[in-house]
Amino acid sequence: MSKKELAQQIINEVGGEVNINEISHCMTRLRLTVNDQKSANIEKIEKLPGVMKVIAIGDQLQIVLGGIVDEVFDEVASLIENNDIVSKECVNENIDETVVEKQGILNRLITLLSGIISPIIPAMMASGFITTTARLAIILGVPETNSTIQLLLTFGDVLYGFFPIIIAWSAARYFKANAGVTLMVIGILVYPGFTNLFNDGASISFLGINVANVYYGSSVLPAIFGTYLLAKIDNWLRNILPSFMKSIFVPFLSALIVTPLLITIIGPIGVWGGKVFASIFTKLYEFSPILAGGLIGGIWQILIIFGMHIAILGMVTVPNIAATGRDTVIMTHAPSLICQVTAGLAVALKAKDKGIKKNAFTLSIMALLSGSVVEPVMYGVNLKYKKPFIAVCIGGAIGGAITGASFAGTTAAVAFGIYTFPVYFGQGFKGLLLGCLVGGLTTFALTYAMGIDERI
Repeated sequence: MSKKELAQQIINEVGGEVNINEISHCMTRLRLTVNDQKSANIEKIEKLPGVMKVIAIGDQLQIVLGGIVDEVFDEVASLIENNDIVSKECVNENIDETVVEKQGILNRLITLLSGIISPIIPAMMASGFITTTARLAIILGVPETNSTIQLLLTFGDVLYGFFPIIIAWSAARYFKANAGVTLMVIGILVYPGFTNLFNDGASISFLGINVANVYYGSSVLPAIFGTYLLAKIDNWLRNILPSFMKSIFVPFLSALIVTPLLITIIGPIGVWGGKVFASIFTKLYEFSPILAGGLIGGIWQILIIFGMHIAILGMVTVPNIAATGRDTVIMTHAPSLICQVTAGLAVALKAKDKGIKKNAFTLSIMALLSGSVVEPVMYGVNLKYKKPFIAVCIGGAIGGAITGASFAGTTAAVAFGIYTFPVYFGQGFKGLLLGCLVGGLTTFALTYAMGIDERI
């Protein structure tokens, strides 16, 4: 079946174009927000050649396609007559849609955070690989004082220094806010002219209201809350102002209202909220790195299924790297990525069916060589046969605990893989390797011992 035929079949099985509200994609998933999920035949979609899994979250269908997702997305987009429902980014731009409203508060928050942070993942990867390149050059003998190396390290750090602005860009798309006004307003959080006002311990106030001296460089929630308020006020002003006044007074009044609120109320509360979210993981790590590593390593692959890992990376890993130069907490999930690979290899060795053997081996090697993009082998093999996925969680927990005990860390927000070793070098690196080895071997042994039902 060609990519175009697959795209047409997907459109047909979700109930046709009339049932599609939005089309987007990420690295491995085609995402379709539908008007009526009951009209979509999920079982038939899962049986289409090339489709690994369909995950329904609210009214959004996430069709796991692996490496062919870009091609299928392009074909779907070409077959759709209404271009307004096609998004080039992996986002759901309207938080008021049914897909969010039907979820609980926690799920709504995770959906929102994931929708905003997902489009930034390519930038996080680019930043991480630039840092990896510089670190590798240093390992090979280039002096760290070399100006080219210094520039590369600076390039890799830009993301962390301006993270609120990058978040604001994505949030503006998500909430349908004016991008230019949003970037100007949120930009004050990292504008040197603003931060310099607090030099020498100066007390700053706006109309008598105290302005907190808070570091926003790696924050997430202040930019999201501020952008959300901008979108709401923008919409409100457009409804009450005469048409001839809108072009000037809507952006002016929106910025004038939101900026003071951002630096006096929204920003400090957002930073506090982000710290509370992050503290769930950091406090557990401070209490016991072994316990934290075991928990994170054990549940990380489950978090990937629901997209929660994206929010956690943005809320914990990035701020940790920005604040201390390393993340030792969330990176304990690293062995679980290797476990997905070894589980797939065990299936390839254990299975009798030649088709299953070939598929499991191919997807496992693909995950290893692609920089630990594990979704294809996870959905195509391990989750499909269930027992290997259980083994992955067990092996990930064991490997994570060992990694946590070693205090290993990463200096960039990139997945652990054969290309990213340099950013994991330093304290605990041997413990990380041991965690990956023990976790991977445990997963392989459990998967091989439990076997699979090849009739699935």
